[in-house]
Order: sequence, then structure tokens, then C-alpha cells
Amino acid sequence: MWKFILLFVCCCAPAALTSQAYAQAYPSRPIRIVVPYAPGGTTDIVGRQMGQRLSEALGQSVVIENRSGGNTAIGADAVAKAAPDGHTLLFTNDATFVLNPVLFPSLPYDVKRDFAPVATVTYVALALVVNSTVPVNSFKELVAYTQARRGSLSYGSFGAGSQPHVMGEMYKKLTGTDLVHVPYKGAGPAVTDVLGGQILFTFPAFPTIQGHLKAGKLKVLAVSGDKRVPLAPEVPTFAEAGYKDMDIGAWYAFLAPAATPREIIGKLNATVAGVLADREFVEKNMTSQGMEPMAMSPEQFAELIRKETARMASIVKQSGAKVE
Repeated sequence: MWKFILLFVCCCAPAALTSQAYAQAYPSRPIRIVVPYAPGGTTDIVGRQMGQRLSEALGQSVVIENRSGGNTAIGADAVAKAAPDGHTLLFTNDATFVLNPVLFPSLPYDVKRDFAPVATVTYVALALVVNSTVPVNSFKELVAYTQARRGSLSYGSFGAGSQPHVMGEMYKKLTGTDLVHVPYKGAGPAVTDVLGGQILFTFPAFPTIQGHLKAGKLKVLAVSGDKRVPLAPEVPTFAEAGYKDMDIGAWYAFLAPAATPREIIGKLNATVAGVLADREFVEKNMTSQGMEPMAMSPEQFAELIRKETARMASIVKQSGAKVE
């Protein structure tokens, strides 16, 4: 029996040492970070900032590859099929791994089967915004305004299946209003049409609207999250406004192909945690932009995906949101 145990240990030891040595040598070539959105949006901006810091910390160049389309499915599928060696990563928000699986009847990827959670990075509150000329100054007043104009108003999202799409459909369901959903290709065009009066409201992230807020062109009536945003402390959360089921924010994270060695996952997670521990970086690139750092272990990240998927499945069902 002891001979068998000794033989087993001797056989396993080289494999363990090889895995550890591989992790120590990682990365051995440039890291490719796939962002499944077009350049210029919040995901792309944060992904590039994190990519630069990862490059500095790991001593290897990092290349950002924008692969938009399919509600992030094209970029996600590319990473799912990549070699599981830590040199190809996905940086995206929870629409990819929480919303898509509960909204779309079929996807080219499976979150549990094809991905390994690496590290969360930041949470971004989404804000319900209207043109400053709209005669409402609170969420309650907006509800009364839309209820009195059934069928004549519209709201904008960043595409069918996006967080703002679900939030808008939930608004209609909870308030008993009838608004037309107008899908856009991103936050910028939707905000532009709010400013131009073509649509009544949309749900952008704070980093994309700060200039408009400072110029007095937009009003924020409610924000997602479990606490108020420091940039707008007077604005209530959706829960405080009495509509907690509209509490849908956006959190951003790294994922890797499923079979990526856990030693490499651990190294990447520790590197991201080190970046988020840099107060100067966080203040300049996150908190000053209305974002919160969000450091989790891979195991905590996996549990968050599980819980949020269940929560969003319930919200999507209640809202009646559908994608064609």
C-alpha cells in the first residue's frame, strides 16, 4: 500500500512542479484582451486602463482587441475558443455572462462550460436621465408625467438585451406606462437623442454623462446600486425611489478560457487586486468617474455570477423584456 502511495506522489509531483513553473514564467508573450464592444465606451476605456497597468505589472505588452457584435457574443465566443494559457482574456460587463444567458434562447458560448472567472474590476451605476427641459424633477414626477402621456413617449437602450432595455421594460411594467423602446448601438447615440428631445430617457453610466451634467443639459432622477453615487448625492437609488426591481447596474470583469491553469488565474487575480489597491489609480480612473473598485477572488466572482444570473432571470421574466 505504501509503495502505491509513494508511486502516486512521485508521479504527481512533476506535474505540479511543471504547472507552478509555467505560472511563474507566465506571461511569455503579449496578452490579448478582447473587449466585445466598439472603442470609446465605458468597457473599452476601463479595459484599456487596466490593460496598461497589467502590462506594467506583468512585464509584458498587452493588446486590446475590440470585437463588437451579437450583443457581445462575437467577442465572447472568440475567447471561449482561444488557447487556455492565460494569453487571451475577455474584459466585459455582466451583460455577457449574466444577461445574455437569460435573454437569448441560444448563444455560441456557455458561461459555466467555456469560461473561468478571473477577477472583478469595478461597478458602475446606471442613471435614469432626462433632458433638463422636461418638467419633472423626481422619479415620482416622471411616473406621473409618463402615465399622463401613454403611447406618445419613448425611451432608449444600448441595444436589445442590454441593461437599459431590461430597465426600461421594468419601468413600464412597474409604473403601468406605455413607452416605445428605441434600441441604439451605444450610450452615446441614446444620450444624444435625449438631449435632442427624440426620446424621453435612457440609462447611461456616469462616466459618459459628466460633461452634460456639469453643463446643466441633463437631470438624473435615480441611480442603480445599494447606495447613492458620490457625484450626485442628492439623487436617490431606485430602491429608495420605491422601484428596487429596476436596480440594474453594470460590473466589469476579466474572464479566461475554461481550462486556464488555476495558478495563472491566481496570478492574474492578484495582479488585478494590486492595481485596485493603488488609491491614486482608483481615484483618478474610477471614483472620480462615478465607479467603485470591486475586488473579488475567482471563487467569489463565480458565486456572484450565480446569484446575479438567478436575480436577473427573475427580473427579466417579470419585466417581459424580449429580444428578437
